[in-house]
Amino acid sequence: MTGSSPPGPGDRVGRFLDLTQPGTGARPRAFRLAGILTILAWFPLFGLAVADGVAWGGAVQVPFVRDFLPYGQLLVAIPALVLGEIAARRRLGLAMTELRRSGIVAPDDRKLLEAVLECATRLGGGGIVNAAVLVVALSATVLSLVEARTWLTGGWQVTENGLTLPGWWYLFVSLPVMRFLALRWLWRGLVWAWVLWRVAHLRLIPRPMHPDRSGGLAFLGETQVAFSVLVFVFGIQLSCLAADAVVFRGADLMAYRGHFVAFLLTSVAILLLPLLTFAPKLVRAREEQLVILSGHGNRGAEHLGDRLASGGWGSAAAENEISGLADFGALYENARLMRPLPMDMRDVTMLVVAAGVPFVPLVFLVMPAGEVLRTLARLLV
Repeated sequence: MTGSSPPGPGDRVGRFLDLTQPGTGARPRAFRLAGILTILAWFPLFGLAVADGVAWGGAVQVPFVRDFLPYGQLLVAIPALVLGEIAARRRLGLAMTELRRSGIVAPDDRKLLEAVLECATRLGGGGIVNAAVLVVALSATVLSLVEARTWLTGGWQVTENGLTLPGWWYLFVSLPVMRFLALRWLWRGLVWAWVLWRVAHLRLIPRPMHPDRSGGLAFLGETQVAFSVLVFVFGIQLSCLAADAVVFRGADLMAYRGHFVAFLLTSVAILLLPLLTFAPKLVRAREEQLVILSGHGNRGAEHLGDRLASGGWGSAAAENEISGLADFGALYENARLMRPLPMDMRDVTMLVVAAGVPFVPLVFLVMPAGEVLRTLARLLV
């Protein structure tokens, strides 16, 4: 039988839930999906809050338009999660391609590498995975309904009469959208961490003299930076919760500094943790290479010294040996400075910035904007 069968309901659902799939038009699909989900999650809330009398004014302690959490979750986090997938998918694809072609995996283990990457590709997305994540997100929503009165932060969501109209929409539409996107990122992060763990246990051929000073594996650290979007989104939510507590419950912002520091350190450590599996092999390769290079360097320096001592100054052969020894020194320096983790400080800095930026606006809660700007001006001048 020739031709392709028409897509079934499962295929159509899979495509809808995975509009950022790679290929021509991925970027427009991502922007379109970000707009649709943001509109679906936030704008009905505003209309329902107006209709229910909890949008502004004194009807509730925390009116909708003054609550920080919906803005952070729905107007910032949702677009960030959707649009971040463009960069993440591209970065992961490049990393998989580089693992295949770089030769960092020994020839005898190439088939094992291919099996790992094919398995990761199947697990990383598609209709079945997205549908499963959606079921988990909806299940969490049903379970959270039991404790809705205690954990929903805004007065516009819950009143003395129970959940408001916007409260129902927030619980059964807005939050599931947010949870689905975040859970999908978490799942892909776990799949990629599994890939790194499996690759680290294959027979590797690190190259300590590689100029990336990570044995030729620095591209893996750059790939981890793609997951900083998830750290940024969680930071946005924590920042909004702290802002609500300060503004509406009179909490001291400084009392949360421990939470902020713990979040920053923990989130960065979690993203770095999968790369630690490469440390033993990188350290061992560095030590072995330095021993070999030291021996070659000693012989080269001895040979050059003998030539110069015998009156070879100014000869073309001597100049070539001097140039070669200088180049050898650069290679030795690369090996000496090789890092135990396939990540440089620029990558770590980007992770720290992604985790810390969401908390910067909190400064304006305790310090007038004009004073903040004057302070910054003094620091810059």
